[in-house]
Amino acid sequence: MPITDKSIVWSDFAYVQYVTNSNYLCNSLMIFEALRRHGTRADLLMLYPQKWKVPKDVLDDDAPPTDYEGKLLAQARDQYHAKLNPIQVRTYVNEKDATWQDSYTKLLAWNQTQYKRVISLDSDATLLNHMDELFLLPTAPVAMPRAYWLEQFFLSSQLIVIEPSEDSWQRVQSAMEHHEGHDYDMDILNKVFGASTLVIPHRRYDLLTGEFRHQIDQHEAYLGSPTESWNARDAVKEAKFVHFSDWPLPKPWLNATEDQVARQQPSCTSVSEGELDCTDRDVWLELRRDFSERRLRVCGKAYDNV
Repeated sequence: MPITDKSIVWSDFAYVQYVTNSNYLCNSLMIFEALRRHGTRADLLMLYPQKWKVPKDVLDDDAPPTDYEGKLLAQARDQYHAKLNPIQVRTYVNEKDATWQDSYTKLLAWNQTQYKRVISLDSDATLLNHMDELFLLPTAPVAMPRAYWLEQFFLSSQLIVIEPSEDSWQRVQSAMEHHEGHDYDMDILNKVFGASTLVIPHRRYDLLTGEFRHQIDQHEAYLGSPTESWNARDAVKEAKFVHFSDWPLPKPWLNATEDQVARQQPSCTSVSEGELDCTDRDVWLELRRDFSERRLRVCGKAYDNV
């Protein structure tokens, strides 16, 4: 339902994306494109490595050649009206797994005190609608969905609604500097805000693609009910944010082989003698195909490894 309160000052709010390398820059641009297409009224804020150079005018024929990163950042600014904020990437060394070693950069969202509230979204996802209503939640330092796929109660950092403040930023910064073992950003946030977080419903705001690979009777954690029936198309129709999580299948911008996809795709379900229901597989494949097609339109290339 559209938000019609004319007293809301939408420039007080922003969706924030952080990028630490060119592989994820296009994904963040896609998030911004989707937010504008779906009519968000909030600001868009891109945090990017300060070493990247952003051209003043990409249409200036006399300007020096623009590299890939600068071109996409200029597109975020000029086409989607995003605000660009150069930052120093926050890195910690994890010799066992370097995949998320720059993920602490996400936590810089707490330092964006020019806004009353910001929404941080992971970019390895597809956004199906804006979430402007989350800016109007009851006040809380942080609001996050539950990581419903875990047996124990734990909060997911794939989507975070943040009230930036100097106090919260100092707490987050201290936790980063004194992290234990291999704490990732998700662990940090659960330790700092676990007792004071407002919990967002995950059904609308944090659906994993891995959910479509479960058996028909294995959706209770997502549905929140042992009696409700699972319907893949209804789940996508309801969802606003779908996170790609199909390990060991590569993310959709890495162009998995046909064999990899075939081995990891959802199974069809027998509904009657000789009849199969392949809805889960079809929806799952559609999400990946749509992501690749939009990536080509927005960034000029569908995959990063070709």
